[in-house]
This record gives sequence, C-alpha cells and structure tokens, in this order.
Amino acid sequence: MNNSGRWLLRLITRTIRRYLVGTEQHWFFEQPPQGWAPLHIERTSLYLHVPFCRHFCPYCPYTKVPYCESLVEPYTRAALAEVDWWADAVGPTEITSVYIGGGTPTLALDSVSCVLMRVRERFHLTGDICIETNPADVDDETVRRLHDMGVELVSLGVESFQPENLAVIGRDYTPPVAERALALLAESNFSSVNADIMFALPRQTTINVIADLVQAVQLGADQLTTYPLFTFPYTTVGKYLRLTAVKMPNLRMRQAHYRAISSWCAENGFERVSVWGFKHGAVPRYSSVTRDGYIGIGPGAGSHLSDGFVLNTFDLNSWINATCDGRTAIALRMPFAGEMSGWWWLYWRFYDTRIPMDDLDVVLGNDAPKARQWLRVVEQAGLADRNGKLLELTESGAFWLHLAQNYFALNYVNTLWTQARREPWPQAVAI
Repeated sequence: MNNSGRWLLRLITRTIRRYLVGTEQHWFFEQPPQGWAPLHIERTSLYLHVPFCRHFCPYCPYTKVPYCESLVEPYTRAALAEVDWWADAVGPTEITSVYIGGGTPTLALDSVSCVLMRVRERFHLTGDICIETNPADVDDETVRRLHDMGVELVSLGVESFQPENLAVIGRDYTPPVAERALALLAESNFSSVNADIMFALPRQTTINVIADLVQAVQLGADQLTTYPLFTFPYTTVGKYLRLTAVKMPNLRMRQAHYRAISSWCAENGFERVSVWGFKHGAVPRYSSVTRDGYIGIGPGAGSHLSDGFVLNTFDLNSWINATCDGRTAIALRMPFAGEMSGWWWLYWRFYDTRIPMDDLDVVLGNDAPKARQWLRVVEQAGLADRNGKLLELTESGAFWLHLAQNYFALNYVNTLWTQARREPWPQAVAI
C-alpha cells in the first residue's frame, strides 16, 4: 500500500471510530500505571501461548522462537508464575474455555500439562480445552497425551494437501504427512477436529480449494477454518521480519474462492459459525478468537478485560525474567472509555456472523440507538438479514467483513505488534 492509500485508510478509520465510539476513547496503548492491577473477574476464558516452533512459516505473525529443549523449563516456570499472578489478582475465576496456541504447543506437552494442572488448581475450570497442532508433530503418543490432559477440541494446521501450495507458504511437510495426522486425530475420539485450510494462494484455483475441503472432510474433519493470507507479510510487520516472498491475493480471486467455499459448505451440511469457520452437525464449536473476555498467559499474549486490553511483552527472556521475579509481564494497556466494551462485543458478534438484537440495550447502553441505526444500514445494503431476534450476515456480508477486518482491524494489530517486537517494554503505541 502506498502513502496515499495509508493516509486514506487512517482517515476512514478515524472517522468511523469517532462516529461509533466517540471522542472519549483514546486509541493508544501505554505502559500500565504504577500499582495497576486488574479488576476482580467472575467468569472469563484463558489463552496459553507456547512460542516454540521448529519451522517458521513466512505468513505467521505470532510470537515464536526456535524450539530448544533448554528453553522449555524456564518457559514453564514463568508460565506457572504468571498463572499464579493472575489468580492472586482476579480471584478464583471460573474459566469457561482454554485455548492453547503458538507456535506449536505440541512441541512442549510436558510444559502444557503442568500449566493446565496449575490452572485447575488456581481457577475453576468448567469449559473445553482447545489446542493447535502441526501435521508433522502428530502421532499416537501426542494423541494419548492430549487425552490425558483433558483436551477436547483439536485444530490441525493442514493449510493445503497440495505440494505446490505447501511450498509457496513455506510448509516443510508433504501432503501424506498431513493426511495421516488428520486421519489419526479424527479417529481418536476428540469432541471435534478442525482443519485449517488456506485459500487465494498464488496460482491456486477454485477447484484446488474445493479439493482441499473435500479431502479434509473425507479424512474426518468436522470443522473447517478457511482463511486467506493476511496483510502482515507485506506491511510493516512483514518488512521487519523480512517476509516479502508471499504476497496478498487480489480481490477477484479472494471473492471467487470465498463464494465457492461458502457454497460447498452449505451444500455439504456445514453450518457457518464465523466469518472463517464452518462446522458439521452438533459438535462443539471450535473458534480461536471469539471470546468476550480472556486472560493471556505467555510472551506476546494479550488479555481482554472488562475495562480494557493488556498485552504482555513479546520478548521471551523479558517475559521469563518479569514473571519469575514476581512482577507482571504486561508491557502495554489500552483502557476502555464510554461504551467501548460494548462495541468490542458487537465487533465479535459480527465475527460470529450473528448479532442478538435484544442484547444491544444491555451491552451498549446509551450507544444502543446508534448501533441499531448502523445495523439498519448494514441490513438495507443486503449485508445482513433478520432471522427472528438475530441479525445474520449474508454471504456477501461475511465476505466484506473479512475484507474490512483485513484492512482495518489487522492494521491495528500490525501497528501494535511491530512496535512490541522491536522493544520489550515500549512506552506507548498509537493505533
């Protein structure tokens, strides 16, 4: 994107934010004030970030370090200390779900097991445990360990079953490895198995995309998360990481693939459960993001609290040193003003593709009339339809939301993460 495009994007962003949220909300992250502590929490979710990877995919922007066995023990000590810090700060909270991501969490299952045990000791865990994994790291022992830890939902980063696509995105396993891993997980009595499938890759055709979906389902996946390349590889995060080999797909290709995916899923009994996700039957819904609140454990992990967002330092050593010294690893905080918490709730309902209209007054308070006015415009534009008390995005609405997310929401993340990667403890970051 050139300078004119970036300037226009910033102008549109500021105008929309000012109209919806008002002028009270300040859009920047700062170091938490001295003595800051989170408010008491009765119910929330928990995210555990495991940063270890054997191979760095060129499109992945998340905090990661090369897997090294000597790093696992200090990581584990720090994660346990951070669980204790949060438990002391917010009380014996009910944890309604645990999501374990990375990195590749299955590279450090002993560590994950220890942290989950501490979570059960310090909190009241009532929800499902979900974990990400990589095809090259799945075998019978992995499956046994996951069951022993109480994992119910597993997501496998297949991305594609076609060697040319795997080569483009830097995956170093062959299609048979992904096939064996998905089949093994599917036959291993998990509550649900999700397969990540990428679309709109360079030279990828609609036929290729659908072939990947068909193969994933034939191998036993009951949920599908489909997504294109995000903006990170060619924006400032991508430049900082020197990841310029993979470019974003053009709009026409992305839209054609998205429509084909949506049609195929509808014709084959897969219900849309998010902008990216589809599930079959009554299995529990798998989602990596749509939590109304969560506590983040690990380097680079964020937390969504009732009064704002906080973000841990991205630097592994800084995170370890802080937590093991009994200090907070939180590097940045953006407090909420006005009805900001409610607007974030509405954003995630859009991501779910279903907005419960009766909840607007409770969640958005004085801003509920403004939200209804905006939602009427969305409906009149053909981007959503009424279904009883729900406003549901149409296929077109879901596509344009995913595109807007790519160019707006992820642009905020890009700005924030770029600075957080450069400095362990940034002073402030404006988004």
